[in-house]
Amino acid sequence: MKPTKRFRTNIAATLISSAIAFFIGGSTRGLEAQVKPPAPSADRASRPLIRVPTALTLEEARVIIEAAKAVVKADSGRAAIAVVDFNGNLVSFDSMDGTPRTSARFALGKAVGAASLQQTTAESGDQLQTNPQRFHSALSILGGEVMLIPGGFPLIVDNVIIGAVGSAGHRGDGDVRAVKAGIAAWEKYRQSKR
Repeated sequence: MKPTKRFRTNIAATLISSAIAFFIGGSTRGLEAQVKPPAPSADRASRPLIRVPTALTLEEARVIIEAAKAVVKADSGRAAIAVVDFNGNLVSFDSMDGTPRTSARFALGKAVGAASLQQTTAESGDQLQTNPQRFHSALSILGGEVMLIPGGFPLIVDNVIIGAVGSAGHRGDGDVRAVKAGIAAWEKYRQSKR
């Protein structure tokens, strides 16, 4: 009598299970227990908190955003304003009433672009003409993360970039003016804390 296909499949599965059990040194019973990840060695809440150095505080980011928003409001405009740290990680963000979603993404892209390329986004955008290799390389490496149009500025302390700010949605040179006002307020704030 010839074995059925189903019978041959069951035999193959049994042989594979037996081989696995043989190589890991046990039986097929309890195989599930052997594959489970180990339990954490210590309770997470009892571990000490690891401190990370920060050069740009949330309070400073809010000073920048509030001053930038004041310029936009004075012009009866609307904008999204983003402040990032030196790695391009978001520190604080505001999107004024009526600001489209694209402006929110542009603001973050401008801030990330200024932090990553360590210059204003207007300067980076100009490199399409003056240094196209750098412009296209930046877009290739940071594609989808940066916007290289005016409105993004790095935040510099003692010749070190500690973050960046970007504004989008305020027409004409409004984004640039808003960011410059935010940076001026931030510099004044930093002076007052010395």
